[in-house]
Amino acid sequence: MTRICMIGCRKGGVTKTTTTVNLAFELSKQNKKVLVIDFDGQGDTTKFYGRDDAEFYIGDALLDRKFDLKKAIYPALVKGVEQEKLHIIPGKRGDIMTKLDMDMISLPRREERLKIHLEKISTEYDFIIIDTTPGTSVLGLNAVMAATEYVFPTEFKEHSLDGVETLLEHIQDVRFIDEEEIKFLVVPSKISRTARRALSYGKEYLAGRWPENTSKTVIWERSLFTEAEFEHEPVSALKAGHVASSYYKDLAKELINNG
Repeated sequence: MTRICMIGCRKGGVTKTTTTVNLAFELSKQNKKVLVIDFDGQGDTTKFYGRDDAEFYIGDALLDRKFDLKKAIYPALVKGVEQEKLHIIPGKRGDIMTKLDMDMISLPRREERLKIHLEKISTEYDFIIIDTTPGTSVLGLNAVMAATEYVFPTEFKEHSLDGVETLLEHIQDVRFIDEEEIKFLVVPSKISRTARRALSYGKEYLAGRWPENTSKTVIWERSLFTEAEFEHEPVSALKAGHVASSYYKDLAKELINNG
């Protein structure tokens, strides 16, 4: 069964795109076939995977029930090489995604359109990963409804953890279910080893609130992540031997094992 993972948090700047790009790449390196969908208005995931000039994007499918979704699926480019097991449905930068969201407000079955389209192609993939924006939107509702599970990257800061709480409440309201019925994983991300107060606060919060839903993998803060962002490449593709490259490899294995 295809696992559809929404990457989200109601707080910006918590490495949602970094998580999407690196986790999807590492899942593909574990011999999993992965499709990434870029719902983020900044289009960074699309840019990372070298498809910002693609002819079709996710909006073409969401606005037209008859659109062939496969026309909008492209092999991801990593270091200029098309990836056999890693594909992307691009987003668009700037106002295009905002306009798409506005155009969808009055459409019938507006929250289910992604789910309906994915049902046609989902058996071709092991994982479908959806990168999302922090705020509430019709696109976000589509991601919530289509997902079978959720990954929440978070810093060890109050606003970031509040962002996870708020999104969990939103998912419960949208899907009309309780928290215990939601399959989710909270991933400590961009964590500083030297910020002792934040480290203590975050560990205590997660241990008390989601002891069974917190990843064993911690994404520690490393300068290589900034370098990889500048280069628009997954971390392990940039420097395979660097310690930071192991973080998302470990997270990918943990996600697979949690299936």
